Amino acid sequence: MKRPASFEKLLTILRKLPSVGPKMSERMAFRILRMTEEEIKDFIETLQDAHKEVRPCVICGHWDDSSPCRICSDETRDKTVLCVVENSQDVQAVGRIRDFNGVYHVLGGVLSPLEGIGPQDIQIASLMKRLEGEPIVEVILALNSDVEGETTAQYLAKQITFLSIKVQSNGRPEGIRITRPAQGLPAGGELEYMDELTLTRAFEGRREFDRN
Repeated sequence: MKRPASFEKLLTILRKLPSVGPKMSERMAFRILRMTEEEIKDFIETLQDAHKEVRPCVICGHWDDSSPCRICSDETRDKTVLCVVENSQDVQAVGRIRDFNGVYHVLGGVLSPLEGIGPQDIQIASLMKRLEGEPIVEVILALNSDVEGETTAQYLAKQITFLSIKVQSNGRPEGIRITRPAQGLPAGGELEYMDELTLTRAFEGRREFDRN
């Protein structure tokens, strides 16, 4: 049965959202259609406000309504420990670990040669600039344990190793330690879906990253 063009357009837009398939998009669409005029108005205004006000932080790339973001502006955080993640959802996930008080760097993606995503397409250059200019002594590569995440972690480890030698030669007393969350993260698992206990154990047991 042919459906209204406006309804089909709504379904098409909803399916662009992550993890939204045909059935989910239909459920969401019908729920939206059942909203009152006031609810629709508030929904649209909220979307517009968020799209206008929330932006990536100029320092770390985490999405916030202030830039620098609240995390980078927090003077109580340990600025010597930097946690590298794929996206802002992962910042929220790691933030559930009460004992972690470092800062973050959001790559905005991972390396994926099959999809044409190279080092120039994610925030690697800005990461290297931070490592060279900030007093960072440890980088935690908290990337997903899938093929793309591991590939990105290996690439970053090599780049950071070269940079570590450079900063030491420029007078910084310590090099940069590279670690990876250890036990608790299943192969192929995504950080944003991990519970607090699993993440806490993974960070507590983080190990030196194998750069070979």
